[in-house]
Order: sequence, then C-alpha cells, then structure tokens
Amino acid sequence: MGYRNIYIKHALHMSYKHCSLIIEKEDDVIEIPLEDIATILLEDHKTTITSALISELAKNYIVLIMCDKRYLPCSMMIPIHTYYRELKVFNQQLDAKKTMISQLWSFIVSSKIKNQMSVLEICKCDQKYIEMLKEICKEIKAGDKTNREAVAAKIFFHAMYGSTFIRNHNSGDAINMALNYGYSIMAAHMTRVLTLYGFHTMIGLHHDSKTNNFNLAYDFVEPFRSLVDLYVYKNKDEIFSPLSKEIRYDLINLTQETVILEEKNYSVQNAMEEIVLSFKKCLEKQDSSFLVLPGIKINEKDRDNELQIDESSSSI
Repeated sequence: MGYRNIYIKHALHMSYKHCSLIIEKEDDVIEIPLEDIATILLEDHKTTITSALISELAKNYIVLIMCDKRYLPCSMMIPIHTYYRELKVFNQQLDAKKTMISQLWSFIVSSKIKNQMSVLEICKCDQKYIEMLKEICKEIKAGDKTNREAVAAKIFFHAMYGSTFIRNHNSGDAINMALNYGYSIMAAHMTRVLTLYGFHTMIGLHHDSKTNNFNLAYDFVEPFRSLVDLYVYKNKDEIFSPLSKEIRYDLINLTQETVILEEKNYSVQNAMEEIVLSFKKCLEKQDSSFLVLPGIKINEKDRDNELQIDESSSSI
C-alpha cells in the first residue's frame, strides 16, 4: 500500500497520466506516482478533477478527502470491492458472536483509556487524574455496559483543558476544531485499511448509527485519538480558528507517528493494518484474544520535547 499523504491547498486541475497523479498549479505541474500515495486531502473548492483520475484512485486503494469552507473534512471517496473474498468477510461480520463483539469493544475502551493516561503523564497533568483513569480502567466490563469510556473522556479533557472545557463535535472553537480535524484524518486512514480487507464499515462493534457508514472505522480509531490529543495540547498556544495551514499539515502527518504494538514500533498507518488483520483473525477463529491494539510509549524525549513527526506527507 502507499504511504504518502498528499495535502493540496491550491490547484487548478488534477488528472491521471502514466500511472501518476498530475497536479496543475498556476506556475507548476507536479507528478506523483499513485503507488506511493495513501490519501489525498483537497481543500481548494475550485480544483477540477478528471473521472479517469477518480477511477485510478479507487483502483489503487487511495482515499480522496474533501474539505468544507472551514477546512474540516466533510466528504470521503473510498474504493469498493477491493478484496477478493469480500462476501466471506461480510458474512463473518454478520455471524460474529455478541459475546466476542462485547469483549472486543471492552479491549478497545481499555486501550483508549490507557493511552489517555500516557498522554496525561507526558503532558505532566495532575497525577490525581491519572489515578482516576487507572481506577476507571479496572471497572470496564464486557461491552463497556457502564459507559466507562464516556466517564474517562470527561475526566481526561478536564485534566487537559480545565473543568469549563466541553468536547463538541460541531464546535467552532480552535481546540475542538483541531481535535475534530485530526480525528477525521485518523478515521479516513482506518476506513481505507478496513475496506482494503473487505470489511463493511457500516457494521460496527459499538458504534451503530444508522446515518454513519463508517461505524467500524470509528470503533478502531478510538485508541489512536490520543495521538491527536497529545499534539493539540502541546501546540494549543499556536492553534487558532480557522486552523492554520501548518497545523492542518501536522495533523495530517500524525499518521506517520510511532505507536507500540506488541512491544514493537509501528507507524500509525502500518499499525492500523496489523490491527485490522488481527480483527480478521478474531472473526475467523471466533476468538477475541487475537486482537492487537496500539499503545503510546512514554520516555524522556516525550516528556521534554514536542511530538516529533516524520516528514512523509506532501503539502502542495
């Protein structure tokens, strides 16, 4: 799969030629091999795109993300019929036992809260909040029936931004905008990997909105949210509404950050693929123990420095 995330702020025309994405600007023409690309995020509403390019993006499993006037992702084009045994995977999703689905969700919630604890430690927040999350983690039951995830989230954001902060998916304040932007990018990448392996993303483990075609992606993206949380907190003094190009670029590039998976280092993009493959094995074996989930590694570099981002995204 491709690894580059292409961020296009201004472009006149996008087309396909010689197995490459062609981006025409006022004073330049840029050519990028499709095999290198994972996602394209387009902000310019005046850009024209050929149908040939759209078709080739789908064939190469490349996700095209479109933004609204506030630069927030509002639309996503994903390939269909990308996996040769898609019907088998679909039936496995439908036949999954409820007990296993409940266990999988409780594992995801636990992973998310542990990552939130790591973020609080890296950011040197009050130790009492870390202890509170630690206790909540112990209280998680199968399926998180007591909604420990929501309780932990409230404590987490109060620890980060104070008791007056309200997490809002539609808010126009800078911090919420940055969080929403970063979460959307993570979800887009997770959607890409899930569809690549034949999963129907509207069938979630916990998320079950009838108006959300990406329920499963939002299930598995939960533990990755902490990377966005960490970046936004460390850069909160430079984040304003509307989000600057530099902030948006960094949030897009968080998919190249490093996470820990079974005591090994992976980029977010590679970790997502490993997680989806482990989920596939869970369904095949009807055993939740095969699921692997990411962790955030805490070291002195994390405590003393800004989040380091690998420069493998392209801003155009």
